[in-house]
Amino acid sequence: MAVDVYGPRLSELEVLVVDDEQVLRKMIDYSLKAIGIAKITVASNGNEAMYKIKIAPKPFDLIICDWMMPEMNGLEFLQKVRSIKYPSKFLMLTGKATKEFVTEAVNAGADSYIVKPFTVEDLRKRVKSITKDMIQ
Repeated sequence: MAVDVYGPRLSELEVLVVDDEQVLRKMIDYSLKAIGIAKITVASNGNEAMYKIKIAPKPFDLIICDWMMPEMNGLEFLQKVRSIKYPSKFLMLTGKATKEFVTEAVNAGADSYIVKPFTVEDLRKRVKSITKDMIQ
C-alpha cells in the first residue's frame, strides 16, 4: 500500500465550502473529512460565504464553490473574491463541463474545477493538485 505523503499536511488546510444544496454540502464535508481535512466551514450562498470570509481570523486556504446558486452564482462569487485580492485557492464545482464554462471559470480566477457528480477520490486528487504548494 502506498503512503499518502500529503495526508498529515492536508489536515492543516482550512476550507470554505459554498453550495446552496444541503445534501451536497454534507457530501463535500464528508469527502473532505475522509481525505483528512477537518477544518471545514460551510456557507449556503455567496453572500453568506462573503460574510464568513470577512469574519474569519485568517484567509481560508481553499474555497470549494458550486457554480449554480441563487442570489449570487459561483462565478459572481469567484469574481468578488478575486476583486478583493483574497488569496485562497478556488475550486469550482459544476455540472457544466463544456470548454466555454471551464474557460470562463479559469479566466475569472478559478484554480481548478471538478465536474459533478464526482467521487471522494476525484475530490482528493483535485484538492491535492491545487494545494500542493501549500502542503509540501
